[in-house]
Amino acid sequence: MVQLTITSAAGLAIAEYCRQKKARQDHDGQAKAFDLEELSKADIGSPIDHHDLLEISKYLVRNSKTSDEAVGPAAARAWRLDILLRGATVYQPPPPPKKEPTPEYKALMRRLRQQEEERQYERMINPVHPPETFGQRFPSAAYAFNPATSHGASAADEVDDVTYADVNRQMILIINVLISIITCSVFIWVAARRWSVPSRLGLSMSGSGLVAAAEVAIYMGYIRRLNDARQKEVKKVEQKEIVETWVLLSTLLRIKIATLMMAPTDYHHPYQPYDIQQQFMDAMYACIEDGNVGIFESPTGTGKSLSLICSSLTWLREHKRKEFDEGVAAIDVDDDEPDWMAEHARDARQREMRQMREDLEARLQSVREREDRARERHANVEPQHKRRKVALDAELTLAQEDEQYMLDEYESEDDRTKPGSGTKSEYSTETTKLMERLGMIQTKKQDSADVDIDELKVFFCSRTHSQLSQFVGELQRVKLPPGMPPEPNATAPSDDTQAPEPVKQLSLGSRKNLCINPKVTKLGNQTAINERCIELQQSSTPAEHKCPFLPNKENEDLVLDFRDHALAKIRDIEDLANVGARLAICPYYASRPAIGQAEMVTLPYPLLLQKSARDALGISVKGHVVVIDEAHNLMNAIEGIYSTQISETQLRLARESLMVYLQRFRNRLKGSNRVYVTQVVRIIDSLLSFISTLGGVAATGGTLEPGQLLAGKAVDQVNLSKLVRYISDSKLARKVEGYASTVTAAQSVLTARTKAVQTTSDVPTLTHLQNFLMTLMNPSAEGRFFWSKEENTTIVRYMLLDPSEHFRDIVRDARAVILAGGTMSPMDDYKQQLFPYLTSLETFSCGHLIPAGNLLVRSIAADGEGALELNYKSRDTFTFTRIGKALLAIAPYVRGGLVVFMPSYGFLEQVAESWRSQSIAADLQKHKPIFWDSRAGSAEATFKAYSEAITAGQKGAVLLSVIGGKLSEGINFSDDLGRCVVVVGLPFPNLHTPEWKAKMQYIDSKAMARGEPKGKASREHAENVCMRSVNQAIGRVIRHKDDWASIILMDSRYTQQRIRAKLPGWMKESAPSDSPTNVQKVAEDVRGFFSRKG
Repeated sequence: MVQLTITSAAGLAIAEYCRQKKARQDHDGQAKAFDLEELSKADIGSPIDHHDLLEISKYLVRNSKTSDEAVGPAAARAWRLDILLRGATVYQPPPPPKKEPTPEYKALMRRLRQQEEERQYERMINPVHPPETFGQRFPSAAYAFNPATSHGASAADEVDDVTYADVNRQMILIINVLISIITCSVFIWVAARRWSVPSRLGLSMSGSGLVAAAEVAIYMGYIRRLNDARQKEVKKVEQKEIVETWVLLSTLLRIKIATLMMAPTDYHHPYQPYDIQQQFMDAMYACIEDGNVGIFESPTGTGKSLSLICSSLTWLREHKRKEFDEGVAAIDVDDDEPDWMAEHARDARQREMRQMREDLEARLQSVREREDRARERHANVEPQHKRRKVALDAELTLAQEDEQYMLDEYESEDDRTKPGSGTKSEYSTETTKLMERLGMIQTKKQDSADVDIDELKVFFCSRTHSQLSQFVGELQRVKLPPGMPPEPNATAPSDDTQAPEPVKQLSLGSRKNLCINPKVTKLGNQTAINERCIELQQSSTPAEHKCPFLPNKENEDLVLDFRDHALAKIRDIEDLANVGARLAICPYYASRPAIGQAEMVTLPYPLLLQKSARDALGISVKGHVVVIDEAHNLMNAIEGIYSTQISETQLRLARESLMVYLQRFRNRLKGSNRVYVTQVVRIIDSLLSFISTLGGVAATGGTLEPGQLLAGKAVDQVNLSKLVRYISDSKLARKVEGYASTVTAAQSVLTARTKAVQTTSDVPTLTHLQNFLMTLMNPSAEGRFFWSKEENTTIVRYMLLDPSEHFRDIVRDARAVILAGGTMSPMDDYKQQLFPYLTSLETFSCGHLIPAGNLLVRSIAADGEGALELNYKSRDTFTFTRIGKALLAIAPYVRGGLVVFMPSYGFLEQVAESWRSQSIAADLQKHKPIFWDSRAGSAEATFKAYSEAITAGQKGAVLLSVIGGKLSEGINFSDDLGRCVVVVGLPFPNLHTPEWKAKMQYIDSKAMARGEPKGKASREHAENVCMRSVNQAIGRVIRHKDDWASIILMDSRYTQQRIRAKLPGWMKESAPSDSPTNVQKVAEDVRGFFSRKG
């Protein structure tokens, strides 16, 4: 039986055959009965019997002839056997499958492979000794036969690659050749015995010579072939395949891996942590241990603060213990020393390190003892600051008022010495020495041993003092074991039985938060308080008018007592201010000596992010851990700190104030004061000159170059760095502003411009100028200058474009940096904008505590009118009506509060006007009372009324607010306050403003330098900014593990995968991609969700 391969024609014939057979149910006895099911599965190239193909051809030809006379002959020709066989080949079946080897054979092969691997491993670790070379066997031969050394010359020995075995083979070859020659000559001599002697001798010698030449030729040919083969082998590329690898770890590496694997799982959480909290703490502990930068996202209500506290402080205490053990184990002892000597050295080192720790506690106790002695010494003596209280309230005479506004003699930086860097200081000698010893003034050389203490610590930073106060409340719940192991001779208790060691925590704040001088705090403004505080410390200020709470020689005991109180208990910023008020000592300055001994320091954004603030407080993050909470605002905070602006109104008021001041003190200004004040006037004139050129420009804003601002007369000769330092050191801004205010108050005449500026800010206008001049010294690549016309004035502003460089110092110095927040998604923006110089970045995003059934997430992409895309071009009455109808479809099913976030206040105002002109607002009011957010209205009052309406009634209420507005951040919409949140549209920033155009161009330029296509990075950044605002607003609704709510995203763009990927991870689980997106179906899902919740 011959089997053929099925061709394409045969495949068509088989398909036609099967079709006709099934259709007619023909069981003709003349045709062979085939298995139609199996035959229909035959493919082209598969085998078929020749007889079967013949029967198929006959059947189709016969049926074609009888089917139709017109097409019958043509169809019959197509089914002929010669047509079906054309191109077919004899089928060659594949070889039968290899039999499965027996278990005995597998065991034998496994044993042989194992033995071969053992032999290879043995050869790897115990290689075969190399063969002995000729030079090793005969060491003097190379020197004796070396022509370079045989005549007294000295040369290095040549590399000898010839082994003794090679020489032995060469000698045997030579002997064989000699034997052949001798044998051949003897044979010829004997064979020619009948010849004469000369003939016999010539014949034997010529014969032996021919034999020798033949052997040499054969040997040379062999050598040449061998060299050719060797060269071919060298040219051949050797290919090797890695079958298996082994990792041979060093001892130190094994110790490090063991340490990482032994990371503690007990973080001393005050409660039983949830799984997501345990994962969060594990990831953060590992990030700090590795010294990396990490971004951690934990939704609101998942115990983020306690997770940050427990993981960071557990690592801190464990690290202290490990440093103690490593310090003891690092004792170097000679090998020949006895064991008891090594043990004694370790014990001595251990006692020394324990003594250092005990000295720290003893110093705190000595502070208490000195404070007790100081109280006994001053028991019957009234403190000096109380005696000065009357003098502080005394009225100043007119002469004294003029004197306090007079500028002090000022010396240039080449002729004077800055405080803390030399002998001359603006403070008194005794006060300067005390402040240096307490760390309040940085010195190049510190003789006091107390200042050298710098405990490893965690710097915890958040946006506001209220958030820090909440964090301190959580910190008070945590109990941690000591950071020092117990005594070796004592019974080693477990962490659970060890007495907890209180955390040494310190809260830092600005003068505005910590000042206790009522004459200063009443100023209210941050800048005014700072300048007034420094002014009261001047050596030129009369003693009776200085701040009575400033540390000095007389109240040194109070400073030490305050330090003791600050570290003895966990306190927030208000508690610290109360301690200072109770002890009558300035908490702002008295808290600085406690920084070095604290384990955790809490402080707001500006004190950590601004380098000048860190330097002023004496804060160094080098080697410490930095944790930044609410870090979704970090980039904006950095840009806000290093960006500034000044208006035309402020510049004109500053010039008028300077002119008033110069009219009174012109003749009394001498030397550097006169020069620098003149330069300030020139700078102001130059800025006003540029602003005047914009009067005829029709545009409302644009960009500019720094040179355009400094194009005035002789301005190019001004040293901006010296001028800024002069304005700061001389207190020019406060004195000019103070004198001008005194004159205008005496005349009772305030111009409209003066009133406008004074009602908007208490900061001196020259301080705004000083801050603006500092931006002119920044590199042009990282920032840009803009101008805009707003409210009948022109504003010139500087905007920082690259926050990464100003944050890089912290990342470089700190051991680890942790950015944490409830809505850190999308995280890619931080990698590109804040850490472009890092090759690796740790990221972690945990889920929520609530079950999946407590959250409903839907997107509304269409309604009865079609797709619903709420972009800027679609802002019209028709679109506003569609939004209102969608809310009317959802509102009846929502129990409790319905919070609606609009893209902007302008959008909200247009929606309100449109709904009120129609019946939408009235219809919505029938279901729930409506509360509107506004630009000028009070957010607290609106939220209070909204909360009362929900509490009082059963219908709930509707709150319409704005993403990024006053009610989208920091407000708690837990439980019935936010059972449904609707986000309308995508709040993209206005990318057509000069500021955003410059920002996008800068981002694209950096991305293109990395090889990315133009426009991709800027678009991604705009989307990230938009979605971060959306995520922050959404995060207001779920606040604890038992909370539940629904989230509606109203825009067709929310269905795009690129946008959905930027939502928080805990939301994606409740937002399936196949969920309905039509308004009516979404409303049905909302109704079902609330019905399930009862």
